Amino acid sequence: MESLMTMTLKQFVSEKKLGLILRAFARKPEQVSDQVAMLEGVIDRALRNYVVSNGRRQHIPILVDIMVWADDRFSGQADYGSTASALRKEFCHIQNLRVTEVKHGDLFCGLLNYGVARQIRSGCDYTVIASKEAASYWNQETFDAMVEACCLGARATGVATNELAQSVLEGRLANTFCMWKNIDLVSVGGFDLRAAKPADDRSAFYMRGWDERQGDVYYQLAGVEEIIPLARLVETFGPCIAPIVPRGAGVQRYKVPDPVRDPELWRRHVAKMGTKYERQVALLSQIGKDLSFLKGGVMPTYRRIETAA
Repeated sequence: MESLMTMTLKQFVSEKKLGLILRAFARKPEQVSDQVAMLEGVIDRALRNYVVSNGRRQHIPILVDIMVWADDRFSGQADYGSTASALRKEFCHIQNLRVTEVKHGDLFCGLLNYGVARQIRSGCDYTVIASKEAASYWNQETFDAMVEACCLGARATGVATNELAQSVLEGRLANTFCMWKNIDLVSVGGFDLRAAKPADDRSAFYMRGWDERQGDVYYQLAGVEEIIPLARLVETFGPCIAPIVPRGAGVQRYKVPDPVRDPELWRRHVAKMGTKYERQVALLSQIGKDLSFLKGGVMPTYRRIETAA
């Protein structure tokens, strides 16, 4: 393994290639237009990135991979079948953009591992994984802060979006908006399949909990795919996580699913957020770690700056 090294902004711009992975799927034809609109918001912001190096404004090219979740094993959950072709038609004018149907892999781990592998094959040193719902967070100031963190040696840097702020600031970054150093992510095993979404609920691992309104609740131990690789990065390289507080002007708000237009996706969002902490604890315990290990994995500079921000 290479040791932690810093690099200048000029080196990052001239030597490093950046990629972006966006996940997409529509369960019904009428949901495709919403997917297109939200993807446009992220892509438009991502393609306008630049940095100022030696007083010069330099554009940073980015390879965009839209990964359409289309695994038939997840009948009724994955894409209905024609979203990829609609997206290719919509974004055909963008040169460095690819739309790929992922027919073998779950939404959380399999799809992302495949996407990162494709980006590495295309020469990407760093990959941003972002939710299309978090488009408003992608502005120049926040992107600058993420690049600066990479120059200071961060192997994973993530933005503290409003609904996950405290969790992210304590080192539990989320693929809502996160940049990974690809070679290091792969070297610790990528996104561990313990967090994969099971194709058959009968083979899922369930946790039992309690809710004030619902009483006993059962939820699958899946998702939060970032947690195990983050812990393994820290175990391998030492403190290398850089949480970023959103910067700059403009509305910065995670766009939750519409409960009227897509009630199923809205229910999934509520359930996901309500059990995120418990799932993080459970997955980390499987590799002999607790949440404080990730808190200690935050780079010292970012413990001071981000906690005080």
